[in-house]
Amino acid sequence: MNEFSASLLSAEQLSVSVDHKILCTRLDWQVMPGQFWCVLGRNGIGKTTLLHTLAGLVRPASGRVEIQGNPIGSIKPQQLARLRGLLAQQQADAFSSSVLAAVIAGRHPYQFGFGWDREEDRAQAMQALQRVRMDAFSEHDVMRLSGGERQRVALATLLTQDPLLLMLDEPTAHQDAAAQIVVMELLHKIVNALPRKKAVIAACHDINLVARYASHVLLLGDGQTWQGSIDKVLQPELLQAAFGCAFEVLDNGARRMFMPLADTVSASA
Repeated sequence: MNEFSASLLSAEQLSVSVDHKILCTRLDWQVMPGQFWCVLGRNGIGKTTLLHTLAGLVRPASGRVEIQGNPIGSIKPQQLARLRGLLAQQQADAFSSSVLAAVIAGRHPYQFGFGWDREEDRAQAMQALQRVRMDAFSEHDVMRLSGGERQRVALATLLTQDPLLLMLDEPTAHQDAAAQIVVMELLHKIVNALPRKKAVIAACHDINLVARYASHVLLLGDGQTWQGSIDKVLQPELLQAAFGCAFEVLDNGARRMFMPLADTVSASA
């Protein structure tokens, strides 16, 4: 058992690339139960590719990813689906399905053979829909939903899958302000539920939502990364290095807000 064995997920000397372009190099990183990590960085910096690599969908350029101390490639697919689940940034539906049927699909890692869905699976799916405030849409066709509604259904499917590690690519994309709060509040509650066994990794673009709800940040810049607690990483000088513009910090005593300054945007941003 190595030094990373207490973590849900660990990256060891991980390098990630796309078309021979290195996006992330020699990353050492641990995600522990009870932590809510947000991955921040400008568009195109590699947040999605990093998430897909951590989920085992993309082979790293070098290094390794482990879940509960085991190399991700050595874990059988059904067990891996119980350990980690991934919410993609967009959902592509090839055919019509009820919302409830789409969410029940999250129970497949716990089913065997070709039996019918169990009543307990339906109950878990409905509970997940309630948590994302989509239970009234249970009989609707997924292909007739708005982008934001479809994304919340996908989140309900991930909740029904019930992995220990929830990985989400822009979970507040396509959501209005109220729905963004619902999603982030829910993720915050999941990682803080006792006993703390789950963790969340979410690629995000809204710095102020991250500051309000996350516990830790992995900040991606050109050729470098910064990681740690919210207070450690959400610093104006680090955000400027990552995003290419200066930030003003507004502090009302309860929380900090980060406002980008338009007249400081660099030509490369």
